[in-house]
Amino acid sequence: MRTFLLPAACLLASCAAVLPAAPVAVAPTEVAGSPVPAALPQAGDTSLDPLQAPAGAYALDTRHASVIWRIRHMGLSPFVGRFDVARGTLNFDPQTPANSSIDITIAASSVSTSVINRDGVHTFDQQIARDVFAVEANPDIRFVSRSITVSGTNTGLIQGDLTLRGATHPVTLEARFEGGRVDPLRGGYVLAFTGRTMFDRSQWGARFGNPIADGTVGDDVEILISAEFVKS
Repeated sequence: MRTFLLPAACLLASCAAVLPAAPVAVAPTEVAGSPVPAALPQAGDTSLDPLQAPAGAYALDTRHASVIWRIRHMGLSPFVGRFDVARGTLNFDPQTPANSSIDITIAASSVSTSVINRDGVHTFDQQIARDVFAVEANPDIRFVSRSITVSGTNTGLIQGDLTLRGATHPVTLEARFEGGRVDPLRGGYVLAFTGRTMFDRSQWGARFGNPIADGTVGDDVEILISAEFVKS
């Protein structure tokens, strides 16, 4: 069965509006004996068959998308942040998913965490943007797909190039098709995807200027994406 996967990434992933704050669960695994459902239920009229979706150009719905990042703090719990501003396009081919493509741009300055200083100011977010992303010279983070491979009924892999801090390296995005439906409020057909990737930030030189501060977090960065695209 043909299917399509999540674009973007990561990164996305990925606008000129504020995105939802809550992280999303991607490719959940059911725990034996747990009373907690493995995934959020979907509406009965949501189609999980991508062949029912019209082909062509789609635009990222910036009000219904999120790009969450996680990094291990002191070798212990994942520290969670997000990006608030992204934009992107999807070219969707339900008959031949490999012909589909995704292009997502994230505003590096929109990095957001819950950390505030004594005056209630988000200076840590500003430090990340300045030191880690070198935002003044590199305002955008961009992911452009290069190939798409179907791996299951509603899953697949998206290989693409991630440009961060002025450097470009390949990354692979695990993608899941979350369904499609006509939404009269948004004036057309809507496709939903989730995705996940992980990469080594040191490849992009994405580090704090203070080596002691930089050493408190790991090199591996996990990206979790949830996105809806509206037919253009």
